[in-house]
Amino acid sequence: MRTKKFIVFSLVLVLALSLTASFAQAEPQKKEQKKDQKVKSFIPQNIKTILEQGLPTRQVKTDVPFQFSGFYVLPAKGAYVCIFATKIKNADLDYTQPIDNLEIYKSDIDAFLQFYQVAGETPKLLIEHAAESSFTIPAADYQPEGESYYYLGFPLQAGKYVMAVALVEKTTKKMGTAYYDFEIPDLEQAAQANKLETSSLFLAKDIQQMESPENYPNFHKDYFSWIMIKVYPFAENKLKPHDQVTLLFMIYGANRDENQKADIEVNFDLRKDSNKIVTFSPMKYESTFIEQIIPVPATKRLQIKDEKGERIEDQPLEAGTYELVLNVKDNKSGLTLEKRIPFELVTQ
Repeated sequence: MRTKKFIVFSLVLVLALSLTASFAQAEPQKKEQKKDQKVKSFIPQNIKTILEQGLPTRQVKTDVPFQFSGFYVLPAKGAYVCIFATKIKNADLDYTQPIDNLEIYKSDIDAFLQFYQVAGETPKLLIEHAAESSFTIPAADYQPEGESYYYLGFPLQAGKYVMAVALVEKTTKKMGTAYYDFEIPDLEQAAQANKLETSSLFLAKDIQQMESPENYPNFHKDYFSWIMIKVYPFAENKLKPHDQVTLLFMIYGANRDENQKADIEVNFDLRKDSNKIVTFSPMKYESTFIEQIIPVPATKRLQIKDEKGERIEDQPLEAGTYELVLNVKDNKSGLTLEKRIPFELVTQ
C-alpha cells in the first residue's frame, strides 16, 4: 500500500490557551442549583408559549421548515461546546436583495432556544436564550431552491436534554420550530474510568482563527465557531480526490508526564467494505489535542498477477462509501481506541 505523509499546521496552541477562557454571555448551566431558582427568559411570551405547547408531542410549526440532523460535542473549560446542524432551503428563509446592495441576497433571523433536562417523565427547563443572525449569499450564486447548512452553538454540561428552537425571519415574521433530543456523554468520567475517548470527530475543509472568542449562543451559515476558531466542515462528508481534510479533536484518558506531555500514536487508514485501501504513516503526538491534515488520495496501489507477471500498479479510487479509521494508542498506559468516520468519495 502507498504511504503518504501528512501536512500539519497548528491551531492547537490557540485552542489550548482558549480553553482557559470563560464563555461570554451564555454560561453553561451549573450542576447544582437552588430548587426555587427561576430561569432567566430571553424569549417573547408568544414564542415561549408556542415552544412549550409543542414540547410534549414535539409538534412543530413549519412556516420555516427545518430540523436538526446531528450535533458535535467539543471540549471547553468546565463544559462542552455543542454544535447543532440543520439544513434549510434559501426560499424558506426569505432571502431578499437589500435596496442599497443588489449584489447580495440577505436574510435576518432571530433564533430562540430552550434547553430542557431529561431526568424523568417531565423535562425540566434549564436555560433560555436568543441569538440574532444575518446571512448573505452573493446574487450570482443565489438559487431559491438551494440549501445551506446552519450551525447553532451553545455550552452545556454532560447529560440528557431536549432542545426547543424557534427561528423567526425578522422581515416577514415567519416562524418555524423544531425539537431535538440528545445526550452529551461525560468524556471526563470515561477518562477517569481508565478508558480512552475523544471529542466529536468531524471532517473540516477550512479552519480560520478569530481575533477573540465569540459569544454563545450563536447561529452561523456554512461554519461554526469553537472558542477562537471558525470551522467549515464537510457537512455531508462528501469528499473528492486530492481534498485536504483536517481533523481536530481532543483525546480523553491519556496519561501525561510531569511536564504535561503525552505519548500518543495514531494510525490512519482508508477502508472500503472493511478492507484497507490506503495506509498512512503512523503519527505521534505529545499533546492530547490533535490537529491533523489528511490528503484524500486519488489512487490505490494493487498487486497484479497475470500473464505479464507480478507487479504493483496504481489504480484510481472508485466512487463510493469509505471509512477513515483512526487507531489511537496511549504509549504510557497501553490503552487503545478505534474510531471510524464514514464518508462518500465523489469522483465526478
